[in-house]
Amino acid sequence: MGRTRRLIAACALALLCAPGTWLRSEVVMTVPRDITVTQVQGAGSAAVPGWTVAGVWHYDSAGGRFGGFSAMLALGPGMLRAFTDRSFRITLTEPDQSGPRPYMNRQFVEPGWDFDLVDSESATRDPGNGNYWIGYEQTHAIQRNTIASSPDGVRDLRKLVDWPDNSGIEAMVRLADGRFVILPEGRREGLIFPEDPVDGGTPARFAVRSPAEGYVATDAAQLPDGRLMVLMRDVISPRPGAWPPFSCLLAIGLPPASGEIFAPQVALRLDGVIPRENYEGLALRPRDDGRIDVWVISDDNFSIFQRTLLAKLVFDPGG
Repeated sequence: MGRTRRLIAACALALLCAPGTWLRSEVVMTVPRDITVTQVQGAGSAAVPGWTVAGVWHYDSAGGRFGGFSAMLALGPGMLRAFTDRSFRITLTEPDQSGPRPYMNRQFVEPGWDFDLVDSESATRDPGNGNYWIGYEQTHAIQRNTIASSPDGVRDLRKLVDWPDNSGIEAMVRLADGRFVILPEGRREGLIFPEDPVDGGTPARFAVRSPAEGYVATDAAQLPDGRLMVLMRDVISPRPGAWPPFSCLLAIGLPPASGEIFAPQVALRLDGVIPRENYEGLALRPRDDGRIDVWVISDDNFSIFQRTLLAKLVFDPGG
């Protein structure tokens, strides 16, 4: 994208994110209770071998607390959890299954960090004990949480990295072997911790090569075969048929190693497959037949011109 087009795209994104202008008309700053779910797309082909679309659902609720989902986890069978830019989380039943209605809670943080740990951008989970970790923008910190969502330690990375405030821990994956991989937004270098970063340790570094110009990581998760799937996004120049001004794709690559280049390859471009949106959260759920449910959720930037969409794709690694 040329300099002029990028400037136009940046201005469009700034307008979407300006709270005084584009926030929902009814601003009720309470925890949303009445969350509606509407299916907006059914099952169909993704036009790429090995991929199908299972459905897309629109989630909505009144008030300024709902929206801004930037990270997602697969919990127990049929359950997902996503985290917002404003210290909240939503727990929901996968919409193609029956179960409890979606509900939201505040994501509590360690005492003294209330005004620093706000903008959740990434999350990962230990399936063994249920602990999960959230990566935060602005402060470049990681908080560990127990299975009951109680804060259980914080690691501040600001002395280790020189990332801009708005280019924080955009994707974080706890690998099956216990290592932690971190991909900061728009940076050409990532981190690998040998174990839980909250417990200390010095990270190794690796280079990052995007599979498509302009695309940056927004979330990532590990596939059963050990590879990483990365959700990526580019801010594009607004034009007819390209609104909201985002383009998203899924890429797959081998886990990075110290001093090497992490270079995932495009597996599926989401444009034209599911509705265009600012997809920032990714969760995977393996099936018994070897296929994988791939869930992506969008960050609506708390804008009346965007939506919170949850899409389910099905990936066949052997397809």
